[in-house]
Amino acid sequence: MIESKITQFALDGLGGGVEVKAQDSVAAPWQWYHVKYTDKKASNWIKQRDELSEQAKVILLNHETRPRTTVNDREVLICLRGINHNEDEQPEDMVSIRLWLGDGLIVSSSDAGSQSINHIKSQLLQNLGPKNGEELLLMLLDRLAYSTDDFVDKIDEKIDQAEDQLDDSSLSEFNPQMNDLRRQIAHIRRYLLPQREAIDQLYRIKSSRLSDAFYERIYLHVDKFIQLVENLDLMRERALMLQEHFMANISHEQNSRLYLLAIVSAIFLPLTFLSGLFGMNLDGMPGLQNPWAFSYVVIFSVILTVGLLIWFKKSRWF
Repeated sequence: MIESKITQFALDGLGGGVEVKAQDSVAAPWQWYHVKYTDKKASNWIKQRDELSEQAKVILLNHETRPRTTVNDREVLICLRGINHNEDEQPEDMVSIRLWLGDGLIVSSSDAGSQSINHIKSQLLQNLGPKNGEELLLMLLDRLAYSTDDFVDKIDEKIDQAEDQLDDSSLSEFNPQMNDLRRQIAHIRRYLLPQREAIDQLYRIKSSRLSDAFYERIYLHVDKFIQLVENLDLMRERALMLQEHFMANISHEQNSRLYLLAIVSAIFLPLTFLSGLFGMNLDGMPGLQNPWAFSYVVIFSVILTVGLLIWFKKSRWF
């Protein structure tokens, strides 16, 4: 038998909570269920909950959702994304987390382990957790913002290091590194932009289910995610400018080398002509019987070379 991926916490309303087994029943001001919606039994459990609207059931079980918010006097439903800290996973493949608030009931779902969800559970066990559904949602947003901000700071540090090592980097190392950073930025921004809008919508749409204190605190999270999106936009531009600057440096180096080759070719071109002309084995070549003929040719070649160098210098070719 496959074990159902459902965890239940009973919140005591004072910041503490205990994990409750499926067969137990504990009276508490708030009950929090967290499910892995890809599990069949967990999926059936959600479908059988009468407290959930049909829209909430669809969103909680949907395999691919963008951040969004649904708020009314009956329920509050929000879809969020968090940095993926799971082993063998890419951090930018953000974990989808959905949370529903009802009367004394909280239902959240995700498709993979969430560090933010685990943090809330550990805080409840230490009596430092949320007291109700509002605080649980605020703590979840706070942890998601903290985790995302930490990862964005790491990307920023990598860009700073790449900028410092720009002159010493090779094309085979620098371009893949920048492409990887730009891909991570694009993936995270893809979800953070609608997530910022979802949190802003949660702030703007007032519900009798949420208190004034909640709206005062949620505004700080709106501002935080706006800042994260702006930082990502700035880093995207920095990464692009670094790549352009790096390619410009490579192009300048290549042009300098080609320019040097062109000068060397220009110097040796007349000398090559002379060697080809006097290298012909034909009767009547002048100077064949003169013992100083070779010396004259060498002296003439040296004078020609020095003359070309002086002319190039005066023409500012180098």
